[in-house]
Order: sequence, then structure tokens, then C-alpha cells
Amino acid sequence: MSLKLDHVTYVVSRTLLDDVDLEFRAGELTALSGPSGSGKTTLLSIAGGLVEATSGTASYAGASMWQGTGDPRPEVSFVLQVYGLVPILSARENVSVALRARGVKPADADERAEAALARFHIADLGDRQVEELSGGQMQRVALARGLCVDAQVLLADEPTSELDEGNRGLVLAELRKEADRGAVVVVATHDPAVVDACDRHYVLDEGKLVDHIEPIDLHHFDHPERRIIEEAAPPHFDEEPAPEPVTEPAEPTGEPVLVETPADADAAFRRPSTDS
Repeated sequence: MSLKLDHVTYVVSRTLLDDVDLEFRAGELTALSGPSGSGKTTLLSIAGGLVEATSGTASYAGASMWQGTGDPRPEVSFVLQVYGLVPILSARENVSVALRARGVKPADADERAEAALARFHIADLGDRQVEELSGGQMQRVALARGLCVDAQVLLADEPTSELDEGNRGLVLAELRKEADRGAVVVVATHDPAVVDACDRHYVLDEGKLVDHIEPIDLHHFDHPERRIIEEAAPPHFDEEPAPEPVTEPAEPTGEPVLVETPADADAAFRRPSTDS
């Protein structure tokens, strides 16, 4: 099974997505990258059924992702860029509540929440309130909540943005496990290490899927993402410049060499005149 976007366009005051046609496959870890404002989060929102496309459709296993309510289908789980944690709940409760919402009994939900936190090495933080956690810790709680429900479609928006190298590797390993069990896993990211760890990589630019067959105009990208897109671009970006011709130095003749100096060459070093 796969998650498909069929000629999806989304317009508000401007066009945020323009005729995007994509397939995210089950069992694969897929990276979605592009400069800020390129439409990555909007695409994930439509793919997960949070937003209705202006035209085109998003579907999973042949059924529309949009249900008319703005609520995702039960098969879908999100890891939001802004975490979406409930401030008045503890880390464990934030994970447990996602399971309870899917009909898991409270005791079982708490047990599974504890195990989910352990996957990201934060089981010892289970009793802490969200406001007591660092940005990286909150991000791992959000990941634990997103992964604990065993969804068939997992959509993660910048899931490693607050993490150091070690925790990023841990998160990528857990995302890989989700793909290996047969889930569709899509990761919107600016992180080259995340892109490298994925099976497939798509790039958005100004709401359009970048066609790697045609030259890509990168001059207006003032963003670290530019390097990722350059690496994915056609070979003309990677061609080595022609080497400069090598000129052999002239043999010394033993004769003195006279170098002409412009008359005003020492003007910058001349003491200002004191004449009135």
C-alpha cells in the first residue's frame, strides 16, 4: 500500500502547492526537503488529512485522506514541528493520552507510554511537566507519542531539528524500524544526515516538485537546504571547472628587474599636510 498525492494544488492568498504528484511507499523512509516556505508542512497536512486540497486528492490504500473534518484517519500519526504537547500534562501523560484516544485502556496506555519514552532514552523524564523539559527532550516526547500508536502512515515534520548527533542517530534508527514493519514514513527535513539515511528523496521549491531532469535555479536559495538540493541536482552542478592553464616561470637571467610604480602609489602612507 502507498500514500498518493494526485495532482495536488493548494491555494490561499497565494499558491502553496502547485500540481504535486507523488507516491510515498510502505516500507520506505522518504525525505521531503526544500527551502523554508517551499510547501513541505502544507504537503504533510494534506497528505495526513488535516487540510483539504484546493484541487487534486490525497489517498491511502485507495481511500481519501480528507474526511471533511480536519481530523486525520486512524491509520495516520503526526510528529509536529511545534511538538503539540499539552503543557499541563507530564511527558508520560502526553504519550499515554494519544493511546487512550485510540481506545487503549488507561493502564495499558500508561505502560506503552513508558516503553515509548524508553525507546528515546527519556523514560526517567516521564513524571516531568512539559515546561521542565528542554527543546530536544520535548521533541523526543513528541516522537514517542507519534510512534507509540503503530500507525500505518507516519508523517514527521523536522523531527531532528533540536537534537544532537547522537540523539539524531537514535531517532533515525526508530524511524527505520517503523518503515521496516511496513509503515509509510515521510520526514520533512533540512538535515543532510536525515536525507542520506532515507530510501527516497523528494524536493519542493515554491510549491512545486523539483524536476531533477531539468536544470534547477538555486540562486535565490539563501538556506542550508541549498547544499542538499545541489547534491540531488543534475550532473552539471557537480562538473569540475576547467583547470587553469599552468604557466612555467621564466628562467632567471641575473639582470636587475625594474618595476614601475605609479606616482601616487605611496599616497596612502603620506603624512597629511599641515599647511594652512
